[in-house]
Amino acid sequence: MNSITTRLIFSASLVLAGFVILTSLSVRHSVHTRAEQALLDRMQGMVYGILGAAELDSQNLLRVNEYELPDQRLTNALPGTYAEVLDPSGNRLWSSPSKVVSIPPLASIDVGEWKFITHAVNDAESVRGLQFATSWLTEDGNEEIFTIQVVDEAVEYTQQLRKFDRNLWLSLLLSAMLLLLVQMLVLAWGLNPLSKIGRGLKRIESGDDELLDTRLPLELKPLANSINTLLGSERNRHLRYRNVMDDLAHSLKTPLSVLANLDLESDNQKNKPENQQILHEQTRRMNDIIAYHLQRANARGSQALAPPLYPLPIIQRLAQSLRKVYPESELRFTPKMKKNFLLRVAESDMMEILGNILENACKYGATDIVVTGTKRDDQLLLVIDDNGPGFPPTEVEHLAERGRRADSTREGQGLGLAVTRELVESYGGELKLGTSPLGGARVSLIFS
Repeated sequence: MNSITTRLIFSASLVLAGFVILTSLSVRHSVHTRAEQALLDRMQGMVYGILGAAELDSQNLLRVNEYELPDQRLTNALPGTYAEVLDPSGNRLWSSPSKVVSIPPLASIDVGEWKFITHAVNDAESVRGLQFATSWLTEDGNEEIFTIQVVDEAVEYTQQLRKFDRNLWLSLLLSAMLLLLVQMLVLAWGLNPLSKIGRGLKRIESGDDELLDTRLPLELKPLANSINTLLGSERNRHLRYRNVMDDLAHSLKTPLSVLANLDLESDNQKNKPENQQILHEQTRRMNDIIAYHLQRANARGSQALAPPLYPLPIIQRLAQSLRKVYPESELRFTPKMKKNFLLRVAESDMMEILGNILENACKYGATDIVVTGTKRDDQLLLVIDDNGPGFPPTEVEHLAERGRRADSTREGQGLGLAVTRELVESYGGELKLGTSPLGGARVSLIFS
């Protein structure tokens, strides 16, 4: 059973079957017990009626006046109910004109004791007998013991119980079938979101959709969001690889052009110090470009199920490194974030993101850098402010584009902010540039 629906229906059927069986047995036992008690009470009433109509004759024998019997079934010659009075020797002193198919044998009982007997006639029939021993005081002061026995074929009683059993099983079976049908409808309704996810994945495989519909119950929303994040990460990864290859080809054009324009045909030209320096610089530059873009290509991207990361230790390590790179500047880093400010970003990618932003701030003259982490609604904001020269107002909207640089007089490929933006977007986030209250640049990273 590989189907969840089949498993649940099978389990529900077993539970319902057990419920029906246990309920029917319990109800049947309760009803049969009460019916048996009602029959016993009725037969006891007949015994009391016989005792009320009985008296001792001159021979100290118990005689029953049939005209005083309260129950007509003991006075009419109708089958089904029978009564008799016996002496201690088992001799019948009185019997009703009615008859039964069989009379239970007399049991040994004490005075005042009741004995309720179920006497089997054959495999299909049985009669109920009630025996009661009583003593009467004679005129000479002696006690005479007599036994009164009432026998009932209980035909109507048995038929009613059989009818009740049939109706009970039938009603419970119909109720179980109805409950099973309702259960199937409830399961179909409850499992519909899972089926919706399955249909959504098939539509994504066929190219009809790009993401799963997240209009799902609360329990399944994290699953759908994680799958969408993985799908987005995969698309961003392919896009990042393509961008990396484009950037690599573009970045290698310049050093290759410089090398191609060098005149190295003669030995004298090869040995010129300036040509040797150009060769060394361009070769080192190409190595740096290749290593840099390989690092970009290996960025992990969004991982919805990755463990959360606390950015503060990374900021502290980067600050320590940047103070060594720029010893002439008195750099002051001020991180402001609580311990519960956690981002689901790979550590290597966070190093790349914050490294690019903090290095740009230091490179362009900032000395005070404040990194603030806050929560806003369902979003996490990581804001980096500095007191440097800031972004040119006319270039703010384009600085995050690949190859765009704010200052062409400094070394670089103009890809730092572009790489940062691509990494942030690979995590479903957003990068915004603006003006800081410190007077310099503000870089806002928004993660959802």
